[in-house]
Amino acid sequence: MVLALPLLTVASFVFHPARAVWAHLADTVLKGYILNSLALMLGVAVGALSLGVSTAWLCSTCRFPGRTVFEWALLLPLAMPAYIIAYTYTGMLDFAGPVQT
Repeated sequence: MVLALPLLTVASFVFHPARAVWAHLADTVLKGYILNSLALMLGVAVGALSLGVSTAWLCSTCRFPGRTVFEWALLLPLAMPAYIIAYTYTGMLDFAGPVQT
């Protein structure tokens, strides 16, 4: 229930009396935002599918040096929570981080 709270909050605004805002959004930018979101979802799905299938095929059918290390490295995103990865990327890509200096 806690995870669905942001979605429920946004959904509750649909029934809010400020229908003029939704009408304005529908007339101006809503179609573009929806199409952009759908294109982003399709691109991410194709990219994740191609990377996942190709690396799984590579690890399961080919024998190469460092294969076991590569297999374990592919499991790391599943082992780390997303907020830790986001915090690490933010620290690295921040203005004072090692990538920017």
